[in-house]
Amino acid sequence: MAALRILVTGSQGFLGAYVAAAIKNAGHVALTTSRSGGDAQVDLLAPGMVAAVTEGLRPDVVVHLAAMSRMSECQADPEQASRVNSALPELWAERFGGRLLFASTDLVFDGRSGPYDEDAPPAPLSAYGSSKADGEDRVRDHGGRVVRLPLLFGADDAGRGATASLRQAIAGGERYSLFTNEYRSPLHAADAAQALVEFVIDPDGPNLFHLPGPERVSRWQLAQRFTSAQGLPVDTLDSIECQDPLRPRDVSLLGAWSASRSLHEMLLDC
Repeated sequence: MAALRILVTGSQGFLGAYVAAAIKNAGHVALTTSRSGGDAQVDLLAPGMVAAVTEGLRPDVVVHLAAMSRMSECQADPEQASRVNSALPELWAERFGGRLLFASTDLVFDGRSGPYDEDAPPAPLSAYGSSKADGEDRVRDHGGRVVRLPLLFGADDAGRGATASLRQAIAGGERYSLFTNEYRSPLHAADAAQALVEFVIDPDGPNLFHLPGPERVSRWQLAQRFTSAQGLPVDTLDSIECQDPLRPRDVSLLGAWSASRSLHEMLLDC
């Protein structure tokens, strides 16, 4: 296959760096854009900016990662969450159709019937989940494709992701509380990135799919497994039950795709 020009929006985020690296490793050209850097440092919400970036960078396909992802911020400003997580991906889908891969979330589900396969209907509890579910519908209406991602982890100097933030807190001696009753199917960002690249370059790929991690675990179980794998102290970690009605209890994912590494192997690579 000839090298493709693959645009990554939200490229300065936690997953974005992994995706850009995976693109280069696969022999393609990584084009990047975000508010804080990349080949085009822009605000994609500005009028006409999607068209300008498209014309300036001339991508063949797009991995759309740019998002408003903090649940509290989305809950405080659902209109902005809708602009970022619903309207913006629709603009990309209008231009690229099936050549767009939109990154959604396991939090489009309510957590009452997990694990969820790709045919399960979304039933979001939060403004974040609602905006992402709406974005999915808008993207697919224009022929774009959707991937639902689980909780992601991996090495990150900025302390982003489930394990990097935990490592940072432990190093700083901070107390860190983790839910015993919130279940996810966590995946290393490097494994997610490799899969995203494989799917975005395949024009005959599915229009909606999941990238589940290898195991269903609680946040507390993940922390225990991570600290054991890395030989980190656990004296500042606390286990608590989640009481937040906006946080679903079990959004573990099922899908046709499966990870090639075990959870333990992934946690060693953090």
